[in-house]
Amino acid sequence: MTDPLAALDAGPEIADADLTGADPVRLRERLDRGHARPWVLRRCVLDEADLAGVDLSGAVLEQVRAPGVCLRGAVLDGVQVTGGSLAGADLTDADLTDAVLDGVDLSHARLVGARLVDTTFRDCRMIGVDLTELRSLAVTFTVDGSSLALARLTDGHLRGWRLDRVDLSDADLSGADLRDVVATDTKLRGTDLTRARLDGADLRGADLGELTPDTPAVLRGAIISPAQAADLCRALGLQVV
Repeated sequence: MTDPLAALDAGPEIADADLTGADPVRLRERLDRGHARPWVLRRCVLDEADLAGVDLSGAVLEQVRAPGVCLRGAVLDGVQVTGGSLAGADLTDADLTDAVLDGVDLSHARLVGARLVDTTFRDCRMIGVDLTELRSLAVTFTVDGSSLALARLTDGHLRGWRLDRVDLSDADLSGADLRDVVATDTKLRGTDLTRARLDGADLRGADLGELTPDTPAVLRGAIISPAQAADLCRALGLQVV
């Protein structure tokens, strides 16, 4: 098939199509036109494709490889993404309401200002992802089993988050609202919590990493376990007997 876009004209279910290098205007036009049913793309390749503003509501993406794809302002309501790669993707101001991403590589992706209402990231690789300036006060996304090491969540409104098996090692959570967060089997090793609001945050299931004399002030208002409290005392040079 000489024209890679011809696959999109055949129907809403596409498999093994390499759309890398396709004309971006024609590509966006065909995706927006659709076939009256949501797209189903399996094992397709969209390396660095320009899909800014495209409407992929309800789409199913299985093992799609799209590192560096531009999805700025894209509408991804209810999209189901399983496996594959969106590493380095630009999802600035994208709408991912009700989207589910399972086992996706989102390393160093930009989700600046994205709308993440009831969005689920499950077992995703999100190392270095940029989640600053999240849109809407109703940010209710979950990140179960995902790695957000080195992620940027500066000043994030994350009140009431449930963190299960999440790695936030060396992530930037400075100034974030983490009130009433519950952390289970979660790593906070080297995490920047400067100016973070932790009132009512339950960190008893978190690995707090290396403790220093500054740690008690940083964790002010958080709920910790007796064992963690003893470690904090030792960090302050106190003897626990």
